[in-house]
Amino acid sequence: MSTRGCRPGCDTRTRTTTNRRPTPTHTCRTYITGTSIDLVREVDHVLVKRSASARRLPPMVYNQTRLRRLRGAGMTLTTATTLTLLLTLLAPGAALAGAIRGFVRTPGGQPLVQARVTLMSPDTVEFRERRTDPAGRFIFGSIAPGSWILGASKRGTAYAETLLALGGSDLDVDFTLGPDPHLGRWSVIGTTDPENLYATNSGSLLPDGRILYCHNTKDPVIFDPVTGTKSFPVSSPSQQGCHVTSLLEDGRLIFIGGQGSDDFRDAIRTVKTFNGTSGEWLVLPDLIEERWYPGLARLADGRLLVMGGGQSPNAQRTPTCEIYDPSLTQWSPAAPMSLASDYPPAVLLYSGKVLRSWWPPQLYDVTANTWQDTGAMVQSDRLWPGHCDHSLVLLPDGRACAVGVERGSLTSPTMIERYDPGSGTWSLGANASATRSRPEVVMLPTGQIFVAGGKLEDPNPAIPTNAFGQVKLTDLYDPVADLWRRCADMKWFREYHATTVLVPDGRVVTAAGTGGPAQPGVSNEVEAFEPYYLFRGVRPRINAIARTQLHHGSPVTLQVSRTDSVTSIVLMGTDAVTHWVNGGVPRVLSLPFEQSGGLVTATVPTDPNRALVGHYILFAMVDDIPSSGVIVHVGPPAAGLPEDAPPRSLVARGSPNPFSNRVLIEWYRPRSGPTGLALFDVQGRRIGRIPASGTREGWQQSAWDGRDSSGREVPAGVYCVKVEGQSDVVVTKIVRLR
Repeated sequence: MSTRGCRPGCDTRTRTTTNRRPTPTHTCRTYITGTSIDLVREVDHVLVKRSASARRLPPMVYNQTRLRRLRGAGMTLTTATTLTLLLTLLAPGAALAGAIRGFVRTPGGQPLVQARVTLMSPDTVEFRERRTDPAGRFIFGSIAPGSWILGASKRGTAYAETLLALGGSDLDVDFTLGPDPHLGRWSVIGTTDPENLYATNSGSLLPDGRILYCHNTKDPVIFDPVTGTKSFPVSSPSQQGCHVTSLLEDGRLIFIGGQGSDDFRDAIRTVKTFNGTSGEWLVLPDLIEERWYPGLARLADGRLLVMGGGQSPNAQRTPTCEIYDPSLTQWSPAAPMSLASDYPPAVLLYSGKVLRSWWPPQLYDVTANTWQDTGAMVQSDRLWPGHCDHSLVLLPDGRACAVGVERGSLTSPTMIERYDPGSGTWSLGANASATRSRPEVVMLPTGQIFVAGGKLEDPNPAIPTNAFGQVKLTDLYDPVADLWRRCADMKWFREYHATTVLVPDGRVVTAAGTGGPAQPGVSNEVEAFEPYYLFRGVRPRINAIARTQLHHGSPVTLQVSRTDSVTSIVLMGTDAVTHWVNGGVPRVLSLPFEQSGGLVTATVPTDPNRALVGHYILFAMVDDIPSSGVIVHVGPPAAGLPEDAPPRSLVARGSPNPFSNRVLIEWYRPRSGPTGLALFDVQGRRIGRIPASGTREGWQQSAWDGRDSSGREVPAGVYCVKVEGQSDVVVTKIVRLR
C-alpha cells in the first residue's frame, strides 16, 4: 500500500491494491476474439453487444462518440446516461485496467455528500466527473492505463488533487477536505504607460472584453486583459474629467458631464460617445444642466437617469435630475431629489424603482416621475454633504448592499449595510477585519462581493497604509452567509480613483489610484486578481453559444464541456466605473435552465426590471467554479427570428461563425418529422453527418466538433451544412479557423 499527500489544507490518501477488480456490476472489460468485441455492462452506462460482422478495430481510446460511429460496422450500442465511458482496446484476451474509487470526507471523518470529483488526462483530452453518494463514496470504472489527475471539491471546502499512475491494478483514493485556505493571487499584467491615470479617470469593459481607461476623454487607452497589450485611440475633441460612464445598447460607451478643465469647479454639460470598434468619438446633445460628479442609474428600457452633481462657479451641489433616451438622442427633465449630492450611488431594484443611497436614501418611481424617502441607514452619521463613503450593489436576491463607511463619530462602524426592498429598511452586516471607506467593489459570478483597497478607518497601526491612509487589503464578502474572507494583498496601495472591473475569464482587473486622492499615481501597473474559484480544478467550458443577442423571455443554448452537470447559468452585468460609482448593469442573475448532455438551454427573464437592457457576461457554473464567460446583450423581443415570427420554411445557421473548435448548427423545422444534416467541403465531397435530435417542429440545435466521419480533424476552410427536411432543403456555409 502506498500513501500520498496532496497539498496544504487537504489530506489525500492513495491506496494501491494488487489483483483486485470491481464487482461484476461495476465492471467494464473489453475482449478481442478474432473479429468481434465483447463488452460487459458497467453500471448501466454503456452496453455494446457482439456482432458477427464486426471488424477488428485498431488500438486506441474509444469514447461514446466514437463507439456510436461504429454502428455501421455491425456493433450495437445502447446508453442509459450521458456519462463518458473510456475504453482501451487491448491485445487479444487482455482486460481493461481497473477502477479508481474512494471517499471524500471532512477532517472529522463525516462524509461530504455531492462533492465534485473529477478525473482528467494530463493533456485534458479525456474528462470524467462524479458526485459522491450519501456515504461520500465515488467510483470511476474502466480506466485506461496511464497518468490521470484526480481532484475533489465541494463548495466551502478546499480543493484537492493528486496525480495518479494507473497500471494493471485498481486504486483506492480518499480525500479529506477542510476549509478552503486559498487567498487568490495577484499579478501585474501590463501598464497604462505613458498615461498616469488619476483624479478624473474611468474604466469600462467594452463588448469585446477589452477595457477602456480614460483620464478625461483625452489620451484614452484600450487595454486587453488577456494579452496585456494596449492601443491608443484618438482623443475626444474636448476635456471631460470626473464624468460618469455607461455602455449603450449599440456597444458605444457614453461619457456624461464632468469638468472641462483641470479645475473641478468647471462643471460642464458635455456628452459624447466612444465606439470601441471604430475608435471614433461622437458629440451628443448637451445635458440640460452642468454636472460635475453626476450619479447614474440604468433604467429597464435602456434609458439613463442622471442625478445631482456639482455646478459652476463653486461646484455647489444640485438635487436636479434628467433622463437620457438613446433612441431619441435627447434629454428630458426628471423630478429632483430631496437633497443635493454628488456621485450618488444608485441601482434599479427588481420592482422597477431606483434606489439611491446618498443622501438620504430615496426611491425614484420611473412611471410616476417622483422621489420618495425610504428607510434611513442604521449608520446615519456618514459626513454628508461630503463625498459618499460607499458603493452600492444589487444582490442576486434583490436586496441592495452598501459597501464602505467613514468612521466619523461612529464608535464601531461596519462596512456593510443591506437594504430590504420589501420592508424598506436597512440592516447592518458583519464587518471586515479592517474597516475602510470608498473601497473598490465588484460583484462576482458566485454572488460574493470583491472588496479591495480604500482608506483605513480603524486606528490600527499594524495595518500598512501609504501616506494618505490607503491600504492594499482585499476581501470577499458573502452576503448570504454574512461572512468575510481575507484574500491576497494587492501590490499597490489603491484609493477610490482606481478603476476595478470583472473581465470575462473570471478575474478582477484594477488600474490607477496608486497615489492619494487627486494625486498622481506612483505606478501605472495594471493588476489582475485570480479569485479562489480559479484554483478549484477543472473549470466548465462554454464551447459555443447559439447567439449573443438575447431577448427577454427567450431561450439561449450553450454547448458546454468538462462537466456532466452544470449547476447554474449566471448573467453578470458589465462594469463601467468612475470613482465609487458603477454605471454598468447592476445584476447577478441565475437563469432557469435544462441540460441534455453537452447542450444547456437557459431562459432569459421576461421582466425587464429584472434583466434590464444592456450588456452582460454569461457564465456556466459548477458549484462555485465559473467557466470563462461570454459577453452577451439582453434586449426586448425583436421582430424576426426566432422569438416572434417562426419561419414558414426550413432555416439554418451556424454559431459562432467563423468557429475554431466547435460550432452549433441551428435550424428551424416548420413541421414535425425527420431532418438530415450532412457536411460537405467546398469541392462538394461529403465528409460526414451531424446527428439531428428529435423530430418535433421548432428550433433545433446540433453541435459539430470539426471532425469528419472517421473522427479526423478537418483543416481550416469553408464547409457547407446541408439541412434536409421532408419537403425542403437549405444549405448554410460555415468557416473554420485554426
